Amino acid sequence: MTIQINVKLDDHLVKEVEALVENGHVRTKKEAFERGLGLLIRACRASEIEKRIEIIRQGTENMPSLTQAVVESHEEEP
Repeated sequence: MTIQINVKLDDHLVKEVEALVENGHVRTKKEAFERGLGLLIRACRASEIEKRIEIIRQGTENMPSLTQAVVESHEEEP
């Protein structure tokens, strides 16, 4: 399903997008905005994941890394 959204944009931004179309980077202004919004959404999601990982990681700084734990477990074997 496609939904139409009307937005007011700065003239400079529109000219930059039109230049992207003229230079063949994208086929249409619509494609430029969709790709740009897609990049923004992925960046925001990546940032949220990074924050979650940091919360999980907090308090584990003094714990051995997984690699270190595996190496030490093999060293303990007879």
